[in-house]
Amino acid sequence: MKKTTLIVASLLMLFSLKANAQNERMLLLESFTNTGCGPCAAYNPAMDALIAANPDKVAAIKYHVNWPSAADPMYLHNTAENGARTSYYGVNSVPHVVIDGNRYSSNPAQLNQNILNQLQTLESPMEMRLSYEVDEAENTITVHVMGRTSTAVEGNFKLYVGVIEREIHFNSAPGPNGERDFYSVMKKLLPGSGGQALGSLNSIDSYFAYTYTWELANIYDMSQLDAIAWVQNSVSKEVVQACKSSENMEPFYANEAMLSDINNMKGTNCSGEAKPEVLLTNNGSNALTSVEMEVLVNEKPVKTVEWTGNLPTFGKTTVDLGEISFDLEDENTLEVAIVSINGGLDEVPTNDIADYDFKAARQNVAKEMKLSIRTDANPQETTWKVTNLLTGEVVLEGGPYEQANTMHTEILNITSDGCYDFTIYDAGGNGLVGGVYGLKAGGTTLFSGGTFGFSESNEFSYEVTADVDENFGTGTSIYPNPTTGLMNIVGEGVQNVTIYNMAGQRVFEGQCDGWLQIDMKRFGAGVYAVQVGEETQRIVVK
Repeated sequence: MKKTTLIVASLLMLFSLKANAQNERMLLLESFTNTGCGPCAAYNPAMDALIAANPDKVAAIKYHVNWPSAADPMYLHNTAENGARTSYYGVNSVPHVVIDGNRYSSNPAQLNQNILNQLQTLESPMEMRLSYEVDEAENTITVHVMGRTSTAVEGNFKLYVGVIEREIHFNSAPGPNGERDFYSVMKKLLPGSGGQALGSLNSIDSYFAYTYTWELANIYDMSQLDAIAWVQNSVSKEVVQACKSSENMEPFYANEAMLSDINNMKGTNCSGEAKPEVLLTNNGSNALTSVEMEVLVNEKPVKTVEWTGNLPTFGKTTVDLGEISFDLEDENTLEVAIVSINGGLDEVPTNDIADYDFKAARQNVAKEMKLSIRTDANPQETTWKVTNLLTGEVVLEGGPYEQANTMHTEILNITSDGCYDFTIYDAGGNGLVGGVYGLKAGGTTLFSGGTFGFSESNEFSYEVTADVDENFGTGTSIYPNPTTGLMNIVGEGVQNVTIYNMAGQRVFEGQCDGWLQIDMKRFGAGVYAVQVGEETQRIVVK
């Protein structure tokens, strides 16, 4: 999509800011330790004192490994992410400390103030800011982090956020090395151990802003929660900047809104209609009171949406974009773009567009529709339904299920032409955890999934039969077609008759001696291939 003149002007203004400025570097110190490690108990206190003496120079996070004691409780609280960072650096002995990814790696016994001072002399090309809030009622922590480059920096980068517990004290040592006090213990990496891809930061004022929420787990003392963040080169492992939390974080920009997470869309569509929603976030210091958005499908404007409200800094709201209609192509893209905020320009247009890709539903002519669902540990939460989008009628539905972690397969007997919606529901709001679902037409998968919230929808097109001729061959006819029960075959002489369902299974075999009547109801509704002699015709049973 081409930007409007207003957005182009905003970009020019944004990139005319002061260039080549540098920022004081906050060092990232990553420590690897274990409650069964004797040298860890010997060297950790001095390192912890050094970290405490440099609060404006060092952001620290400690990972607990699974050796020499596999019973280390802080390792067991998050085995996957402790293990991921250990593997990332290839750490094979503890205690071990890594600073800024690839700038220092050694036993902490070698670490001193001079080394920290030397490492910090290299200025950073980026400024970062971070704040967080803990919701004890919801048992969550929400972290807001943003960054902006002052000079271009080459490479592909990732953002990591670490939720830490500043101090953990045990009355009795939890491991054989006797340590009872532990600091800056990693509890969670956000959005995960793989980080958030930022891509290239090769322009002045490259900017990002993210918010992550984590449901707390295995926290000893809520009052000791904290968060840090860092940006790391995904190839060289160099950390270009880190940051600690600030209670009164001031955003970089006054008027800065972001669009993300288009919802209520379907991966396949045959109706040419949708009711999308988009997540609007205020990353600016000013309250967000009005936003004008343009909705496009395949770069063609569909409608303009005006939102008004009072969204505070870091506030979020889901904007209902209403009903839209569009011309379907094989491959389609829905875009929602900010035109203006608070009656003027968004100061950062680079995150003003959210998009969603979807496909036109393929035409499924007289094919067997097979639904497969592998339930998760809570099968009673799973239901589904099929709705005729023309009539609004729910034509098929299923679930809840009784057997956990079990594959269920059902044949969907569709008896009318049309565009249909398939929606699967999970009452628990976490999709099919470890499970999966899929819909096939004649052996071809139309769509599948398993990772969703409370529901997920797709559309599919179905045609019961196309251009059915009641007569075929020179002397044989079959009628009526479609049929609701009895089917007549009239032909010359004696001919073999075989009927197959759409799964290829033979359901009837006999002979027609001039005339044959078959009760098709006993085979069930669906589409059948009727072979008379050497010729075959498709028959629909409603």
